[in-house]
Amino acid sequence: MKLFKDILKLIKKYNNIVIARHIGADPDALGSQFALKDVINKLYPEKTVYTVGNPASRFKFLGELNKPEEEIDYSKALLIVLDVPDIKRIDGIHNIEEYGYVIKIDHHPQVDDFGDIKIIDEDACSTCQMLLEIFLENKIKLDEEIGKKLFLGIVSDTDRFLHDYTSQKTFQLV
Repeated sequence: MKLFKDILKLIKKYNNIVIARHIGADPDALGSQFALKDVINKLYPEKTVYTVGNPASRFKFLGELNKPEEEIDYSKALLIVLDVPDIKRIDGIHNIEEYGYVIKIDHHPQVDDFGDIKIIDEDACSTCQMLLEIFLENKIKLDEEIGKKLFLGIVSDTDRFLHDYTSQKTFQLV
């Protein structure tokens, strides 16, 4: 997927990366947020990656949210928004226009048109499925912890593969 190669170039370019998701976090939102952070940290350990939003204590095992401790220059930071169709539902971000570049990855029908790069796949069962597909297409090695986070998001958003939007592609990926 050419768009993901563009995203990798942007990740290389920015030293500070903020990953946000929707309010009322669920396993797909959190799983995609923490799996993407883990992948970025594996590929680019010198980058500072923040996962923002209100904590969801029942899903604490997925990872720790971490807002920037010191003031960073958001105009020189990359914002990646996951699993959010409309701006008002982004958790932990006050103004997306502060950021140097915004990427949106989502499986919901688009409500608000935001982001410099948008990857929207309404046929995907979850944002975790989209990330898994992107990682596999780009031959990114996933460890067991990343796999668990992605799998949990997929299982949760499909209600254990029971919903009709669970596709053959979903089963091939997992």
